[in-house]
Amino acid sequence: MTLFSLRISDDIKEEASRQANALGISLNQFFAGAIASRVGAQSEAGRYFAARAARVPPGTAKEVLSRIGQNVLPRDDDRID
Repeated sequence: MTLFSLRISDDIKEEASRQANALGISLNQFFAGAIASRVGAQSEAGRYFAARAARVPPGTAKEVLSRIGQNVLPRDDDRID
């Protein structure tokens, strides 16, 4: 196991402490679980989108995107000049 120093804002630490206490676990366990959950979710999302991309013929996304917004001007706050 690795020791890792983490810098977080005081308000995040206080809220994490409250949630850890409510769950009856240590702050260390809370952060370890939260990080593991996030890492797992990111990995799953990567696998999901890679699998979806593998099923789409090359160029399909560009073709779909080229149809979106035809004859529709972007909002003033969304223009790239």
